Amino acid sequence: MNTRISINNGYLNQVTLADSSFIHALFSDKDVKTFYVLRDDHAANIDSFIQFMIDTMEQQSALDYIIYNDYGQRVGLITAELIRDPRTGEVMWNVGYAVAPQYRNNGYATNALNGLTNFLLNNFSIKKSSLDIAEENKGSERVAEKCGYKKPESSLGMGYIDPDHMDLGLRFKWFKSIGGKRAEYFNQAAAVFRMKDYRSAISFFQKALKEEYQPGTPFTDAQIYSNMGMAYSSIRLYQEAFNCLKKAQAMGLTNPSIERELLWLRNNVGLY
Repeated sequence: MNTRISINNGYLNQVTLADSSFIHALFSDKDVKTFYVLRDDHAANIDSFIQFMIDTMEQQSALDYIIYNDYGQRVGLITAELIRDPRTGEVMWNVGYAVAPQYRNNGYATNALNGLTNFLLNNFSIKKSSLDIAEENKGSERVAEKCGYKKPESSLGMGYIDPDHMDLGLRFKWFKSIGGKRAEYFNQAAAVFRMKDYRSAISFFQKALKEEYQPGTPFTDAQIYSNMGMAYSSIRLYQEAFNCLKKAQAMGLTNPSIERELLWLRNNVGLY
């Protein structure tokens, strides 16, 4: 595991117990306490949060770094933990960061977020990263945009209220993934498919097909046609479903789900 990552105007170094005083001071700031959301037990005991970061790094379920500037001064904290999206079941990184007030507006948040995100997406098998941003936190929105994070389109972009942190108001998930717009549309399609919004899923899959495929990613034309076929079948557009599934097969994709669906279409609709 990399203990140091170079970034513009500084570097990231993994959290250790030697950083305790800085982390205590960081979380004494009102804005940090508001926008960097901690579990209640961690908020009540910062030492337990520091130990938690060290433990999860040892377990390889998180990466936690102190942000340093070029002069070797600690200026902030940035963390990434593995989570599962409750809507899609997709495993992704969830990133959080905080910069001490005296070092803000110097690009440290943008450079740290950009550096860590690129490190995560290019060095691990998990190819998606997310941020939770409160609607009123316009500064973090600007940082997210500079680093290539996007707020999803349509219903997936709807905000949510955290019942444990009502004071934050409306919050939104922002995402960045390897695979470009094709990956973004594919993931949005998969999410609304799970919500049984099949027409929206088809629309997103069609958008994904129009975007360039990046070699090495799982968002192939064949996989998209296969998923579209299942969505069409779910809304009883059986001819369209059959056409998509046969296209997926012709492109070399074969799996039990396609075989079962084509068999069902043959036996129940007469398509073969």
